[in-house]
Order: sequence, then structure tokens, then C-alpha cells
Amino acid sequence: MLSFVLVCAIAVSGCAANPTVSPSGPAGPSVTPGPENGCAPVGIVPPLSYPGWPGSNTAPPAGNIIPIPVSSEIAVGQNRFVFTLIDGQNDLLAAANVTVGLKFFNLAADPATTALTADSAFLTTSTGRGFYRTSVDFPCSGDWGIEFAVATAGAAAQTVRMIIPVAATWSTPAVGASVPSVVTPTATTAAGIAAISTDTDPDPDFYNVSEDEALAAHHPFVLVFATPAFCKTAVCGPTLDLVKSVAPPFKDKLTFIHVEPYILAEQDGTLQPVLDATGNFQAVPSVIAFGMASEPYTFVVGADGKLITKFEGVTGQDELIAALTQAAGGA
Repeated sequence: MLSFVLVCAIAVSGCAANPTVSPSGPAGPSVTPGPENGCAPVGIVPPLSYPGWPGSNTAPPAGNIIPIPVSSEIAVGQNRFVFTLIDGQNDLLAAANVTVGLKFFNLAADPATTALTADSAFLTTSTGRGFYRTSVDFPCSGDWGIEFAVATAGAAAQTVRMIIPVAATWSTPAVGASVPSVVTPTATTAAGIAAISTDTDPDPDFYNVSEDEALAAHHPFVLVFATPAFCKTAVCGPTLDLVKSVAPPFKDKLTFIHVEPYILAEQDGTLQPVLDATGNFQAVPSVIAFGMASEPYTFVVGADGKLITKFEGVTGQDELIAALTQAAGGA
């Protein structure tokens, strides 16, 4: 049984019950390779601590800035890395006027040399709760260090460091990889949709085609795993609403598919989760096939059946539209 984890730490990042996402900042933050970004030789065992990094006697003080990773999966290859910032009192620091630059260090190879650099874009919600996103292509697995340069307009930047593990392989499909073929629920009537979706204002076009049918037809598609009624991260409904809001201009080129990630059954006229023997939600087979450990997730797949991009949790309108445009261009 798959155990879902929170995409965002509600206690520290303050996810709203129904945040409305609107992006600002750079439209496409990217990573610039540094002078040395090679991987450590195979078989080299990294030290228990790295000079200048948390866990070492020479680590710089963290100050009053604490970076909180939001992305639950980080692996070799292209990553959309989402994070937020809090202070020592768990108050949110992430804001539109607070910019964050990032440096990435391949710690096993050289903990003192920058391997990659990146800008980040700010994502905000209607309640002011904020996140940052960036794109980073990790060339190898192992311990990586991130140095965050946090600056408010008119003030000097403060830096804070953290270590993250980068996995060798992905649980969810990697960008550029073929996605699995799965049967997803379909319906053609309002009653039928109500029996498979907790969306209170569903778009009927999101339930016409099963994922395996879209793959077999070689038709690009957008697959949204989200449960507005039972979301563990408070961003499922807004994520689905965002996809629905940008879908109309693309419907002639793309198929849109919404899937509830948990097994549900009708009880007293409403959909309710079917719990296992220990009282936990149960993932549907398509979630297991896609290797998801969190929700919501949005996958954009090309006509060739390969993943164009994926969005875990909160998503920016600009990056979503860019992905849909890319998928539609290959239709």
C-alpha cells in the first residue's frame, strides 16, 4: 500500500485550504553550469560531514532563515525544485519582494566548488502564502548542497545552506521517458462524473478518454491526479481549477484527463474514501503505476507517449501554459 506524504508542510508553510495560484517572477528559471560539475568517481564513499556544510564543525550559521523543500522527489536528471522559506518562529518569509538565488554543490566531488547556479521564480497564493520554483538538472546522485542567497529589495543578501539527497532513479516517470499505460475512469453524464470525481464544478471533457486510450491514439494529453475533497496538501482543488482554466484554447490539440488518486465509493449520496484495515486512504492502480508518493501531480505527455514535464503540488499558470503549448505543437 502506497503511503502518501505531504507535498507541503502545512504547519510551516501555511498552505491555505483553497489557495488560488498566480505566478510571478521569471517565467522560466534555469540552471547555469559552473566551471566544474562532474560526478565523483564511482565507488568513492563520501565523508560523514562536509567542510562548510550543516553537520560539520565549520558549517556557517543558519541565521534566521530556514529553507523548506516542498518537492518530495529529487533525482538525477531534470527537476522542478519547489521550496519555501520560514524563520525560527515558523513564520513565513517567502514573499514576492524576497528574491532567492541558488548555488548547487556536488558534495562528494568537491564541497567547496559551485557545480550549478540557478534563479528562482516566486509562486504566490491568494492568501499570500508563497513558494519558489527553479529548474535544475542533476548530473549524478548522492549528497548535494544548496546555498540559498535570500535578499529583500534594498538589503544585502543573506545565505543559508542545506544538504539534500539526490536519488539515482525516479519513482515517477522521468522527463523524456515513456509513461505507463493505465486505465482511468471515464463518464459521459453528470451522474457518471459525480460517481468518479469530487470536483464540485467538473469539466465534462476531463472524463471522456482513458489514459491508455490517449496513449494508443498517439494523442498528447494532460493527466491530473487530484482530489478536491480529500486532498492532503490543500492544493488539489486549486491545481485542478488552474488546469481547467487554461485548458479551453488547447482542447482541439490536447486530451485532458482528471483522476481521483484514492479509491472512493458512494456513501449516502457522496463519494467517500475506502479505507484499508489500518484506516488509511488507498491509492488507485494508476497512481501506483505512475510511482506517485504525493498529490496532486500533473503530467504533460507528448504524442509519442513520452513525458514532456510534470508538476508536483502548486503550479504556476505561466509554466503550465508553456508546457501545454509545447505539447500542442507536437500534435
